[in-house]
Amino acid sequence: MDKEEIKNDISVKSRLDATTLTDEQLKIIDFIIDYSFKDKQQVYTNGSILVPLFRVLDAIVQNGEQYNETYTK
Repeated sequence: MDKEEIKNDISVKSRLDATTLTDEQLKIIDFIIDYSFKDKQQVYTNGSILVPLFRVLDAIVQNGEQYNETYTK
C-alpha cells in the first residue's frame, strides 16, 4: 500500500480534512504514514491501517524528521 493510498483511506482522510494542521504536525503524520501498513488479509483486524507503536513514538521524539545516523538517546 503506497503513501497516497493510505492518505486517501476514509479512516485517515476524514481526520486530516477535519483539522488545520501545522507543518510540524504534517511532518509527524507523513513519518507515521511512511511506516504504516494495511492488514490486507484481515488476519488481525477488519483491514485497518496499522502502525507499530515504536514508530509512532519515534515520530513524536524526532518531530517527524527521518532517522539520521547521529541520533542517540
